[in-house]
Amino acid sequence: MSTKSLELTDSLLKLLYGGPLEPVPWRGFLKALTAHIGCDNAAITLQLSREGLAPMLIWGENPAIDLDLARDIGSRHAAIGHMDMLRNALEQSGDILLLHEVTSREALLEDEFYQTVLLPYGVEQALGMHVREPGGLECNIGLTSSDKGLQFGKPHKKFMAELRPHVIQALEIFARIYRDESEIDVLTDTLDRLTIGTFMIDGRGKLLRTNGAAGELMERGETFHIFDGRLMLNGRSDSGRFRQSIEQALAARISNHKNDKNDYVRAFRCIDNGNENLGVLVRSIPRDRLSPADLGAAVVVYVTDAGRTGSFKQLIATLFDLSPSEANLAALLTEGLTLAEAARETGLTESTVRSYSKKIFAKLGVSRQTDLVRLILRSVAMLG
Repeated sequence: MSTKSLELTDSLLKLLYGGPLEPVPWRGFLKALTAHIGCDNAAITLQLSREGLAPMLIWGENPAIDLDLARDIGSRHAAIGHMDMLRNALEQSGDILLLHEVTSREALLEDEFYQTVLLPYGVEQALGMHVREPGGLECNIGLTSSDKGLQFGKPHKKFMAELRPHVIQALEIFARIYRDESEIDVLTDTLDRLTIGTFMIDGRGKLLRTNGAAGELMERGETFHIFDGRLMLNGRSDSGRFRQSIEQALAARISNHKNDKNDYVRAFRCIDNGNENLGVLVRSIPRDRLSPADLGAAVVVYVTDAGRTGSFKQLIATLFDLSPSEANLAALLTEGLTLAEAARETGLTESTVRSYSKKIFAKLGVSRQTDLVRLILRSVAMLG
């Protein structure tokens, strides 16, 4: 490819920015980059190699080698990845180097990493670029060629330098998507194991996703159902309170004009027939003022079943150094019971329950029930 044709194109940038949404991130971009440059292959390393850890390496074109050999190379890469000369030379975000700039041909032929990892893939020339997005995620993008293939030089380094700011932005998009999805997965999986149903609702009031415990509630059809894409709670009294809570949470998320960063939180105990064991907590999810109100998760609904919370009480006791009685009360309050309801549930006087609650609040460093609920749910989520 001539130097004149080494320029960024809209189609290439479109693939780069769409890379985080591909099933295999950036596979389409890497294929297009390989064709655009005219080299043998291109790859992105999303997890940089270090001793004992193989890199997370994505090729534009799958190298034409035996699968067993590829596995063997991967094992060797994990063992000696820290010896990769080009990888080690790319120290700062933005560095762009050619393999022959960091080692001589003679030294390369005697190098263990070259003989074990690069040579089996037919890599004898390489250009590498290292970037880091603001959140700290690092990656390398590499172009490879055989000894008789395309000769990398200054025009290719110049092209990669022009591509660099776009790669950083695309990497930041990927990191944000990955972190958000990971946090949601941790939360929903942990609460699933604690038998806490979790429903995510978007800014339009439509159901986005559920965890396993919530799915079981839906399948039974005794307490929740979907109408016009919206989550509905059965029962005359409970449905009204639930619908009002969702509407207030959505409204609070939009009209937060006083810079009040406290979430909207409402917890209540169901009272209608068939719902008696359920505790419901509705919480708004703060949004970026510059993002559309309808975009993404806006409200989270937690549902607990009093008949299935034994493990939850044990975990609360362990996490916060509470006595069995205190943990039991904390679990009831987290389910949405008032102090009076908790007193009836435990067979204690309301004054005794109030005294217990003060001790619990003091141990956990909170002053009200909504803060207690928020702290407990967020803390158990960290154990996912």
